[in-house]
Amino acid sequence: IRIYNEWAKNRFTVEFRPQNNLADSETADNLQQLFRADERDSNADEAYSTAFMEGVSGGIGAILLEAKYDDEDGDDDEYQRIRIKPIFEADTMVYWDSNARRYDKADAKHVTIVTSMSKSQFESKYKKEPASFDDLQGYRFDWRDGDNVRVAEHYELTEKKVEVTKLSHPEGGEPVKLYADDEDYDQQLDDYMAQGFEIDFVKKVKRKQVEGYVLSGNGIVEKLGVIAGKYLPVAPFYGKRMYVSGREVTQGHVGLSRDAQIAFNLKMSGLIDLASRPQDELPIFTPAQIKGHEQQWANKEVARVPYLTVNPTKDSSGQVVGVGPTAYTKAPVIPQAMGALIESSGALIGELTGNQSNGEQLVSNVSTEAVEMVQDKVDAQAYIYLDNFAKTIAHVGRIWLSMAQDVYDEESREMAGVGHDDTDSKIIINKPTIKDGALAYENDMQGGKYKVTVDIGEAFSTQRDKTIKRLLNLVPMVQDPQMQSALLNTILANQDGEGMHDLAKFARKNNINMGITEPDEQEAKEMAAAQQAAANQPPDAQTQYFEAEAAKALAGAEKAKADTQKTIAETDETRATTAQKLFEIEQSQREAQQQTQQTLQELMQMMQLMTQSQAQSEQQIKQEVTPPPEQLMPDMGQMEQMMEGAPDDLPPMEGMM
Repeated sequence: IRIYNEWAKNRFTVEFRPQNNLADSETADNLQQLFRADERDSNADEAYSTAFMEGVSGGIGAILLEAKYDDEDGDDDEYQRIRIKPIFEADTMVYWDSNARRYDKADAKHVTIVTSMSKSQFESKYKKEPASFDDLQGYRFDWRDGDNVRVAEHYELTEKKVEVTKLSHPEGGEPVKLYADDEDYDQQLDDYMAQGFEIDFVKKVKRKQVEGYVLSGNGIVEKLGVIAGKYLPVAPFYGKRMYVSGREVTQGHVGLSRDAQIAFNLKMSGLIDLASRPQDELPIFTPAQIKGHEQQWANKEVARVPYLTVNPTKDSSGQVVGVGPTAYTKAPVIPQAMGALIESSGALIGELTGNQSNGEQLVSNVSTEAVEMVQDKVDAQAYIYLDNFAKTIAHVGRIWLSMAQDVYDEESREMAGVGHDDTDSKIIINKPTIKDGALAYENDMQGGKYKVTVDIGEAFSTQRDKTIKRLLNLVPMVQDPQMQSALLNTILANQDGEGMHDLAKFARKNNINMGITEPDEQEAKEMAAAQQAAANQPPDAQTQYFEAEAAKALAGAEKAKADTQKTIAETDETRATTAQKLFEIEQSQREAQQQTQQTLQELMQMMQLMTQSQAQSEQQIKQEVTPPPEQLMPDMGQMEQMMEGAPDDLPPMEGMM
């Protein structure tokens, strides 16, 4: 039960990832939405739960995929959708190619699914009589079981080498591949060549094709024709799988405890048998003591008499020697070995199958980490089954993608999708468009190559509940009113329950108006329509009055703005004039300063020239007055003669007067 609960609370999400230049993330996201829509419409949960329970219990489960018309009762409906269906009793009703070795059986060449139906149902469905018992003589397989008829759906995968031609247009656009085994190969090739396409290469490739048949004891009952996709339409699930001496061996969780369960059941049956025996000690009498009282003792539990009587025991002389019973029987005793075996086998079963009692007990004063460790230890039993089921779901995605590339090939087909939050959407596949000047297709199912992966996580509802709890814890910590409003709107938008739809829608609308949530396509259309309607609606009298007052206020504001601009302009002009005058004054001062500096420089030059001239004059006077060093000083007589011959206007010599 716990393993199933662990599986049920998790969500296995198939994801498609682009793998070449022809694939894109938008188409990959649309593929996920289409896959979820096919899961919902075909009630895939039943197929998943059936396969998981049978795989965990008996070791083998399986899931079937098939393409069915949207409206099987309509005559004009040509659109198909892929359905995911359960296979019951897969351990005894599904037979794989014995040469297949892979877990997902992608290397198998054939698979057969056996189902049982009544004889009347067989005749109504296939319009023929089933094989009689005489026809089935010598068959090893039991095709008939009383009124029940067994029917087998047989799928066979064939591979053949086919010549493929790849063409591309010189002006760009998506390349085209044509296969030589197509009926209209020559016509298609001529049409593309006429449009200007050129052949890039021609090579031989392996092309897979699946064909289906319905078999009964007397041969083929119905031909199902070519099955969409390149995989066998069955995805297996194994609880535990291994190979022993070249033979595939599978095992479920129940098989682990089989021996311990047998021992436990055996001893419990013995214990129940002991407990059902009379627990009272029965008296033992001699035949003479009970003679004549047999009926009374036999009916003592029914009559409920207050006492019982017996004959006294007498000796040979007729004397009474005893009245009571000669002995008593012993109550059944439980052997010690039985108790020990019951206890040990029960503990072994709990160990093998996962003792969940410890994980479900909540003990006080125990940290969250300790509780999580106990839970992890208990949940470890389910990990291998969840991991194997993820492989199964991944192969379901690969089968679905392969079938979708064959089935979803209509141009501009509108299909229903389901988002990750379980909201509905509309998707248009293979929509013609112009890309790089050439014809291309949006959401082209056939063009790109995608890788299939599986993400294991909690269901969207569980994630949403945890998000609400975290947001509720954040609200008291936030002081900003706008942020509080955003948190409360997000909490309300994620609420789910009776009568909550309108409130959640209102909260989501508030988040959209606040710019927190992006509107979807429908909401965007509604917002645009509302804005258009509001723009086209004439205003009422009150609105006109307010608009007039607003216009008057706007006009006053414009006038005040103009006056302010004029004042600012005059101020700017005054500032400009003042700046011009200051510049002229500064220029005049700069010129006067330059003139003064020039005058000073000229005076300095004149002073330097005067100083130089004076120095030269003094030097010349010294040369004229000072006698040469080699000339002797004249005597007094000579001096007097010289003075007599000198002019009268000579100045007197200092010190000579």
